[in-house]
Amino acid sequence: MKSYLITNFEIIGMSLFISLVIIMMMLIFMSYIINKDNYNKIAKLYENKFGDLPYTARMARGASLIGSPVIYLAKVDFIMSSILLPYNKIFNYGMSFDEYFFIRTLPSELTTGFKVEAILWVVEIIVLVCFILLNVFFY
Repeated sequence: MKSYLITNFEIIGMSLFISLVIIMMMLIFMSYIINKDNYNKIAKLYENKFGDLPYTARMARGASLIGSPVIYLAKVDFIMSSILLPYNKIFNYGMSFDEYFFIRTLPSELTTGFKVEAILWVVEIIVLVCFILLNVFFY
């Protein structure tokens, strides 16, 4: 058994990494499906109260995770950055403090999915960086 693990170390490591990435991507996709309705509800509440969405969310309104993941992150960024980070002009560009506070005070059933999705993205990035570092140093 020990010799099998030693001789197939690279294959086992690559298989574990690929399966971990696939699992993480499935979890992110499931959270995307759950957050789709919540995003529409939040956007409608935001537009009713303040008029327009922030600039990036307005430009990326129709983006999806499958077709354009980076634009999708720009679309939901005004929600995720308002929930997770303190108010500043960089992450909350185009938003007043009242708009930021409005997002932070939304009911948890609308915002919890975005918190989970943000955590999954962070974990996925950490896994990728760890694999790259392991691959550089040990292969």
